[in-house]
Amino acid sequence: MWRRDRKQQDYIERMGFGSKVLDWLTSRSPRAMGYTVLVVILVGTVGFWLVSKLDSDAKDIDMIEALYMAVITVSTVGYGDLVGTRAEYIFATIYIILGVAVVSLTISTLAAALVAGRISEVFGRRRMERQISTLKDHLILCGFGRIGQLTGRQIHAKGVPLVVVDTDAARIDEADDDGMLGIVHDATEEDALQKAGIDSARAILCSLPSDADNVYTILSARELRPDILIVAMSRAPGADRKLRVAGADHVVSPYTIGAQHMAREIISPTLARVMNLATNDPSEGGHGGVGLEEFPLEPGSPLIGLALKESPIRRDFGVMLVAVVDASGDQHFNPGPDLVMEEDAVLVAIGPPEGLSKLAEMASPPVTKE
Repeated sequence: MWRRDRKQQDYIERMGFGSKVLDWLTSRSPRAMGYTVLVVILVGTVGFWLVSKLDSDAKDIDMIEALYMAVITVSTVGYGDLVGTRAEYIFATIYIILGVAVVSLTISTLAAALVAGRISEVFGRRRMERQISTLKDHLILCGFGRIGQLTGRQIHAKGVPLVVVDTDAARIDEADDDGMLGIVHDATEEDALQKAGIDSARAILCSLPSDADNVYTILSARELRPDILIVAMSRAPGADRKLRVAGADHVVSPYTIGAQHMAREIISPTLARVMNLATNDPSEGGHGGVGLEEFPLEPGSPLIGLALKESPIRRDFGVMLVAVVDASGDQHFNPGPDLVMEEDAVLVAIGPPEGLSKLAEMASPPVTKE
């Protein structure tokens, strides 16, 4: 786990650091703190050199000697000094106080970061960003609220690569716990979509807290990738049209779907139970005994060119085709036995998981052993 342990952080805060100072320090990256130390050394080098030039009684030193003085001062080594005048002693005294304070706080901050998981967090996020940069044909889920979490977990369960974008770090931690990649960012900004790998993504799912945020995200995505598939969730009545105008290809309203489902439970309870089984909804009676899936016929599939009556789909797999959508978009519901399956057609099938798994294998080209 790359995120910071809250209990460890609380322990560090009780070690005597002022809360405001600790907050300021821990908000800085190790690289920034390193730069701070370099600046302190640079100031000391220039300061010692200038004092030696401006004070007529001071010993004239070059930049190397001034750097040496700065380093031994902030490191508290103190092998000796090159100062001898009152002005040099005054500057050295002030510089020692400031330099030692900065270096001590920097070391303390790095130690605290090690205990609190700050360094592992930084490197973990960078490792995650590298993993995201290697993804191809993945999905980007904007918003990991209640609907987003349910959507993301169902997609992840299917083995589809997914990147979650949310402004709440705790939600990204939850996505990480579920094995998903995620970034803490505002999805309405183009930079967030670029970090999520929009250039190589298959589609974007917008489930942000407000329709306005979804609209901004859609507009940003369309500007970066005009051809990308966008599915958006609408919350307010009438928002569907605005989301489509913004560029969403499909708009889903959970409230409309929920209302239809509730009405179906009363009016057509048997149909509702069958649909729950087909969609594998465990909360509504689904138990994995039957599934409803779609299977694109990829080039090289042994099913291409076969009539349904000649294929093993029904005979050997126990799977029933609900519909076949050919490459031109024509839909054939309850297709007859003489329908010939063509390349790039999509088979919509219902049946047991084992049969659906076998159909998925046949829909893809055979694996050749080298």
